[in-house]
Amino acid sequence: MSKYLLEKLKLRDKWLGVWKTNPELFFVKYEEASIPFVGILVEVTCKPYQDSSSCFEVTVSVAEPFSSNIANIPRDLVDGVLEELEYNVPLLEVYPIEGQGADVWDIALALEVVRFFYDFLWRDWDDEESCENYPALIEERINLWCDMQDGTIPAPIAQRFKKTLEKYKKKRIELIEYQNNIKEDPSAAEAVECWKKYYEIVMLCGLLKMWEDLRLRIHGPFFPRILRRRKGKREFEKVVTHIVAKVMTTEMVKDLSSDTLLQQHDDLDLALDNCYCGDTVVIFPGEYQSVYLALLTDDIIIKGIGKREDIIITSEPSHDSFVVSKADNVKLMNLSLIQQGTVDGIVVVESGHTTLENCVLKCEGTGVCVLTGASLTITDSEITGAQGAGVELYPGSTATLERNEIHHCNNLRTGDSSKSTLGGVNVKALPAPKLKMTNNHIYNNNGYGVSILQPAEQFFVVAEEVLNEGAASGDKIDDKMISRIMQNLNLEMNNNKIEANVKGDIRIGTN
Repeated sequence: MSKYLLEKLKLRDKWLGVWKTNPELFFVKYEEASIPFVGILVEVTCKPYQDSSSCFEVTVSVAEPFSSNIANIPRDLVDGVLEELEYNVPLLEVYPIEGQGADVWDIALALEVVRFFYDFLWRDWDDEESCENYPALIEERINLWCDMQDGTIPAPIAQRFKKTLEKYKKKRIELIEYQNNIKEDPSAAEAVECWKKYYEIVMLCGLLKMWEDLRLRIHGPFFPRILRRRKGKREFEKVVTHIVAKVMTTEMVKDLSSDTLLQQHDDLDLALDNCYCGDTVVIFPGEYQSVYLALLTDDIIIKGIGKREDIIITSEPSHDSFVVSKADNVKLMNLSLIQQGTVDGIVVVESGHTTLENCVLKCEGTGVCVLTGASLTITDSEITGAQGAGVELYPGSTATLERNEIHHCNNLRTGDSSKSTLGGVNVKALPAPKLKMTNNHIYNNNGYGVSILQPAEQFFVVAEEVLNEGAASGDKIDDKMISRIMQNLNLEMNNNKIEANVKGDIRIGTN
């Protein structure tokens, strides 16, 4: 990179650019959102260097007339900062301005290439890796970046990756600074702190490597998140009904028996945190935000009272997950779940059984995900807006879908139509999951209505109509073959209305 930049810098020894730098150089206290950077118009002087690595710094002086993106920044403050820096600033912080000729345009392009390399393609651990497969590794990282740009990887998931990468860089700098501040042999406390920071970096490094290898897409949760023990029953083995409402009145509890134990909360998370196995959470109309729905480990019932459209629960945008269950039996009833900011499935069943009854699920990330060994029942509910499939069944899972509407899913922003295969329901069939679908309406999805993915490469069939209801485009449909495959996969589909899906209604193909 140094050699590449040095050749470009020889094209022009002086040019104008905007020096964009950290506001900390100029402000003691500021808000990042209001001042993302301080920009100063400078004249850049590039001289031949004996040491090629030094071309990452250049000499600058304030250009006339004085100009900055901060309208009232004092000129003498800028001069003072540059004087402290001996008028040398990092080259990658300088952005050439337009209208200076083709040679300066070439310098600007080269700087963008180098910034992209160090911002997204280069990792600090690359020096320690074997270089044999380095081109392939760089290609994977470029593919990852392209998939984020064209929307193949949903924007919330891409944002999560970028945050992880930034966090890694920040933690690494913190460790280096902490080590540099230790003047003598470290104390026991300092050594422990160093190891803590180091292992946090190792963990983040491992996560980033997993992203590069797997290139997480729209196929549901990346790894299990629940780190909470099951409480079980209370010591006195009584169950409690938790009322979630700003104010509780006697009218709210008139239908409960006189010996019902009650707790009232104005916050849904407080109610969930106080739940034991067998408890019921009753939610009255209003808007609530929840983090603890991602930590369901005990068998409880969560139900809304009134119209489901009036009981709105939104996710906490700073968290990866919304509703995640590891309980043996959890039931959510009569609720509207609105996903905001979280990137995993709107509902993820990691183990045990989860029931959704008369719920509205408005997805922003992926849809409902049922992991291996887990089971799910959804009845009389609506699922819409998922950036992947509305319902994703992992190998060895079980699901029953009855009288649901699944529509407008897989709304990826991508120009590659071949990537838009998922839609309403996606089934990964090794080992075969068990799926029963009755009286569902699956429509207006951007991929197929139902996708069944087998690992066998020798078989690929695409059906655009519902099983025996018409001809398909592409490969010729063998009705007996489809029926036999569905029987072998333990799939039962009766009286479903599957229509107006962009790619077709049913796809049985390879993974």
